[in-house]
Amino acid sequence: MRLSMLAVLALTVLLAGCASLTQGECLRGNWTRIGYEDGAAGHPPSRLGNHEAACAAHGVGVDAQAYFDARERGLLEYCTPYGGFHAGRNGRIYQGVCSYENEANFLIGYADGRHVYDVSQHAARARSEVSTGDNRIRRLRRDMDRLRERMEKADSSEERKSLGEELQALRGDLRRAERDRDRARREHDLAERDLQRVLHLFEPRYRGGW
Repeated sequence: MRLSMLAVLALTVLLAGCASLTQGECLRGNWTRIGYEDGAAGHPPSRLGNHEAACAAHGVGVDAQAYFDARERGLLEYCTPYGGFHAGRNGRIYQGVCSYENEANFLIGYADGRHVYDVSQHAARARSEVSTGDNRIRRLRRDMDRLRERMEKADSSEERKSLGEELQALRGDLRRAERDRDRARREHDLAERDLQRVLHLFEPRYRGGW
């Protein structure tokens, strides 16, 4: 019985975390606004099912007609080259919601936006690699300082010898870490130049999609 209750509680928390609308949004019931925003964000029609489940928990129904009418207007904003660029630029997945007439132009913008997104992600990973390298070098230098202090306080030549060998090993680690960090910096510089080139290329074309 206790396990069943825990399972129910866990499921309740999970459903609450996945709810597409808050209680307040359900109670206000502005389905025109919700439908338009979902269309402008490129959500599929099944999104209404998520809203329906979220609001049912609060005893509130949905206005499907108002929602879908407004969603169609939102799709007119989404299914443009600018909408496609914005979606791709932010790494969002296209869910096939645009009409045949609008999809080709949307996908052109989407491909350009995905290119910017991919280059941005590469630059971000390169920055992270440099930061990781800098942190590793700082740790190694701190460890070397501590070893030097221990060597100064060592009670025997044997202990000093052992600590000296550890220090020598850390020096090798430090040299490798500095080489890795320098390589990461070069990669970062290339990635940033590539990013700036791509931004310079697409920014004038998609001023409305950033």
